[in-house]
Amino acid sequence: MNKNGKCVIVSAFSCLGKTYLGNKYKDILDLEASHYKWIYNDKELAKDVEKRKGIKDRLLNPDYPDNYINAIIENIDKYKIILITPEKMIRNILVQKNLSYFIAYPTTPEFVKKRALQRGNNIAFALGLEKSYQKWYPDKLENVLWVKDNEYLENLIEMQKFIKTMN
Repeated sequence: MNKNGKCVIVSAFSCLGKTYLGNKYKDILDLEASHYKWIYNDKELAKDVEKRKGIKDRLLNPDYPDNYINAIIENIDKYKIILITPEKMIRNILVQKNLSYFIAYPTTPEFVKKRALQRGNNIAFALGLEKSYQKWYPDKLENVLWVKDNEYLENLIEMQKFIKTMN
């Protein structure tokens, strides 16, 4: 039995518009994983989510991934859509907990690298996206929403169906 209820969890790759959707729609939560995964030494830098991406002056939070999974579960009844990290480890835990999800994935790693640089992320983060692209690539059992170079999450037909019910 699926424990999500009416909530749709979307494990979305970087630079596809999670933050935009979370800011635009009150029933969509962009659950930024870095708040749960890292402890930053530079507290001022830590305030800017986009600028801190790729910064190595940080420590892995010993509570991760449990704290992140708990945040997902705590918000299932509060939002229609929860946008989460594309990390394969997190997706595996969702399966173990009988939580269903879609994965939104770019068709190529090059366009997310380009988008990362355009939005102000540093080169280390942008290059890391290329490595993560293969590492977190969806397997054939996952429900994949492929995002083309000229698209964002909001453009996807499947997402539009959910978003239209919110307005």
